[in-house]
Amino acid sequence: MRHRKMTPYWLLSRRKRRDNFIRLRQKIRNDASVYGGQFTSPHVLNEPGRPALYNQWADAYFLGSDGLTIWNATIITAAREFWDVVEDMAHTRAWEMLTPEEQAAEAEICFEPVWSNGQRMYRMVEKTRLVYDKFNGLTYHEYQDKLAEEIILHEPPVIFESFTIDRSYRYGTGLNIVIHVEEINQSTIEEAIRRFHEGGETDWRAAEPVPREELPLESANSAFSRIRWEPDASHL
Repeated sequence: MRHRKMTPYWLLSRRKRRDNFIRLRQKIRNDASVYGGQFTSPHVLNEPGRPALYNQWADAYFLGSDGLTIWNATIITAAREFWDVVEDMAHTRAWEMLTPEEQAAEAEICFEPVWSNGQRMYRMVEKTRLVYDKFNGLTYHEYQDKLAEEIILHEPPVIFESFTIDRSYRYGTGLNIVIHVEEINQSTIEEAIRRFHEGGETDWRAAEPVPREELPLESANSAFSRIRWEPDASHL
């Protein structure tokens, strides 16, 4: 079976891009009471009582200044970017210490059939806990967490505020935004959009990195482990 090749949004005809632009503009207007009128999002923002630590990223759609471009943006805090880079470093180092057979065992996902309301469904089978001598008796994930803490302590990555464009998206032009704020909410998204527009809607990276003392001193797992919070069911 032949698969239809995906056409990136920016290669669509001017008419199709304009039609999509107009539809998004109307949706942003319709959602103005929720998101303020500059963007729309699939995320719940400004949820009362939600800890800032849970608001480290969000997706948002907003309009370009040319009347054609839709920006399909992922906006994250510098802290979340820091954690992502650290976790990627830790994962790569731990993974490369495993043999191909051990990697296959870690990557394996098994399901078992279950019946629900007369229908056959499947659920994931809990894996056997695998520990390794090379990890001093820890599991792969436990060792990865240990590496993350060591990386943060001894070789923390350098993080910059940035705008990075990705033209491979099927809907809109991709945009990855890293901003140095405590949390992502309506006001910080609006500020990011303003800066992006004023900067000419192009790739950009700050001249100076985010100060090390203003980035996390512990792993994401450690930070989240101290917080107990349940979302308000009325928002779901």
